[in-house]
Amino acid sequence: MEQERDEGQRGCGGRDLEEELRDLSIKVTSLGRSLAAERGRTLAEGGARRALEIAVGGAQARVGGACRARDRAYERLRLQQEAERQLWAELEAAREAREGAELRAKEAESKRRWREAELERLRQAVAAANQERRKAEQERDDVAAQRPRPVSTM
Repeated sequence: MEQERDEGQRGCGGRDLEEELRDLSIKVTSLGRSLAAERGRTLAEGGARRALEIAVGGAQARVGGACRARDRAYERLRLQQEAERQLWAELEAAREAREGAELRAKEAESKRRWREAELERLRQAVAAANQERRKAEQERDDVAAQRPRPVSTM
């Protein structure tokens, strides 16, 4: 009977050990799954972190490129504005030059008209003088024709 009791206790105790072993085995399996899941999350987080770092790096590169493009655009704008200022200055200088040329042309036209009028007055004076000279010559010739001619004694 003692033997049965020992076997019974062992059986009972063995069963406790088997249950405990099963429980421990389940816990180990559960911990293994948890560990695997944690490793998966860690790997996923690492991958996500790496993907995020790559995305951030790409975004920074795009921002840098956009900043350089903006700087180039600002420089082109500055150069265009400078060219515009120069063109306006040239246009203003051309307008002033045109106005000066127009004024000089008006002055030259006025002088030309005055000289033309003066030339016409001189032509009329010359014509009148020629007419007076011809008249005087005619009178001289008439007077000379009316005077008796001296007789020549040769």
